[in-house]
Amino acid sequence: MPAVPITTRRAAWLSLVWLAAGLAVGLVLLGSLGTERAVNYWSVYVLERSLSLDNVFVFLLILDYFLIPREYRRRVVRWGIVCALALRALTIAVGAALLETFSVVTYMLGAVLLLLAARMLRSRDEPIDPGRSSAVRVLQRLVPLTGDASSGRLLARTEGGWAVTPIGLAVVALVLADLTFAVDSISGSFGITTDFVAIWLANALALLGLVPLLVLVRALVQRFRYMSQTLAVVLLFIALRLLTADVVSLSPLASLAGIATILIAGLLASAIGDAVAPPHVTEIAERRPPRCPPGHAPPLEPAAARSGAPERS
Repeated sequence: MPAVPITTRRAAWLSLVWLAAGLAVGLVLLGSLGTERAVNYWSVYVLERSLSLDNVFVFLLILDYFLIPREYRRRVVRWGIVCALALRALTIAVGAALLETFSVVTYMLGAVLLLLAARMLRSRDEPIDPGRSSAVRVLQRLVPLTGDASSGRLLARTEGGWAVTPIGLAVVALVLADLTFAVDSISGSFGITTDFVAIWLANALALLGLVPLLVLVRALVQRFRYMSQTLAVVLLFIALRLLTADVVSLSPLASLAGIATILIAGLLASAIGDAVAPPHVTEIAERRPPRCPPGHAPPLEPAAARSGAPERS
């Protein structure tokens, strides 16, 4: 059955609900597993939530590329998130084991985060083409495909047997895109803690909260003038924490306070910057997350959606 259309107002409430749920999980950890674990979870959750806007932009690009009907888009994203969480769990487990076993990996990770922070400040001009992904192209060659997405299923029965639908291809592309962007966020998470439970729970709650952001992402990004600089400073802060761990020891609470302070400062600077030097309307329209190249922003919300009329996602 097609999904019920979601309005901008409902998407805003759902985003707040998911945010509250993500923070509430930390309270559960606080009561059952101790303060350090809870604070580490909150730090990772804030980081993952901040970096998740990239995922939403690229998810929308993929949904458009494969011509997914709007009534099935949330279903596709949910399937992509479930598969991505399974692969992230494996990645987190392996990474945590390496960090616990080899101390040199900590310094290597710090250096990687420095490079990622620098890359985040550079504008990406290369186009994103979901259809050129190696895995998607291999899948297209190895299994029967059908261009009919009207069933809303990953697989559809054809005269020649079962075939992968555009929805199935879109799920594969979503998972691959998520793994690409997870390099930054998971690396940053390891700079905070190697606790598998804290990192995976934070990833799960942050990713599950992406669905309502499919409607809200453009409005959120347009209000964040210094998004690239802010997130780059967050990664730089975590990198320096790793590289100087033997000299300066920061408690989990201090790390959480540092990340939160940077994000709040970035939001305030963005608001003040727009107030002091109002940007041109075209500049606002072109704003996007730091890891998304120009020309790949989702369209502006229609007036009907802003007024509360259904906006499918």
